[in-house]
Amino acid sequence: MQRGRTAAAALLLPTLVLPALLLAVGGAWASGASTALGDIAASACIDTATRQMPPRALAMAHAARQEHAAFGGQTMDAEGRLVVAGALEADSGPGASRAPAPWERVMGYWRAVDGPDGRLPSLVRFGALRPADRTLLKEALAQASSNRLQGLGVGPDQGLASHEVRAVDVAIARVAAIDTPWSAAFISWLAREAGLGTDEFVFSEAHADYAGAAWQAGRDEAAGQPTAAALRACDLRQVPPRIGDLVCQARGAGAGLDTFEKLGAILSTRRTGGGALPMHCDVVVARDAAGFDAVGGNVLDSVTLRRLTFAPGTSQLDPSYWPGGCTPGTAGCVDRHMSRQPWSLLLQWR
Repeated sequence: MQRGRTAAAALLLPTLVLPALLLAVGGAWASGASTALGDIAASACIDTATRQMPPRALAMAHAARQEHAAFGGQTMDAEGRLVVAGALEADSGPGASRAPAPWERVMGYWRAVDGPDGRLPSLVRFGALRPADRTLLKEALAQASSNRLQGLGVGPDQGLASHEVRAVDVAIARVAAIDTPWSAAFISWLAREAGLGTDEFVFSEAHADYAGAAWQAGRDEAAGQPTAAALRACDLRQVPPRIGDLVCQARGAGAGLDTFEKLGAILSTRRTGGGALPMHCDVVVARDAAGFDAVGGNVLDSVTLRRLTFAPGTSQLDPSYWPGGCTPGTAGCVDRHMSRQPWSLLLQWR
């Protein structure tokens, strides 16, 4: 109530205070319940971090390593510098495995996204101000073929020959592959390769969709509710990753979601397929006493392995990787270049 309230308003004070008091007590209880669930979830994360990885987690890491090799082994060192350049997403030549070409592999990742045919990139830009519909372009291309036009009574030297149609079709697919971020499609493909089903993982072109499901799985677990989800959300700054786990960040320090709690507050309220939430996740493929290697798709336009190290004497990510974790140029603060990101979320195999 504001000062100077009227006498009539003053008479209402007892009526207003009781509901407000009950609301405050209820809020405190709800906050305490939330904290309790968080403590239980954190305990499960820490306990699981010492257990052996399930076979499907290892299969996911193995598939990631294979794709990394197929793209030519592009690698970033522990300081976030590119030390090995590999094939790029739009390359038409064969990768290290000789076939298929990198752009074909990217289009294959899209077919793993949930849906009858996956959600293949539908728009292409070709450098234009406005994107063109890929389906309509392919229809127009089919109508421009020499066989199609000959059926309409034109000569054999008119229209596009079959090899020309193929060349333009490949160009459209390659541009579509580079027009649309595919890092989450890559993770979805890895999850399918590991044998996960739709009840265990949300196959999506958005990292936030499967990350949100993992966040909910952890809360369901803590509340004693059943869940079929394969992954739970944990605090990467408190829990060390294992091979097959996913390490994630809200893409770019400017997003402001630089802690587990801040990111979780968004994931807990965002519905699957909801608004855009820029994120990125890599799959851990190796770990030793000093740190771990993680592979991600669409990192510098390729499937890239990066090295991330632990703080000395610990099994936790070195704070120098976080924006604001330490001051560059000061003693003990290593410049992590492209790997300096708001890493905060661990998606842990349950």
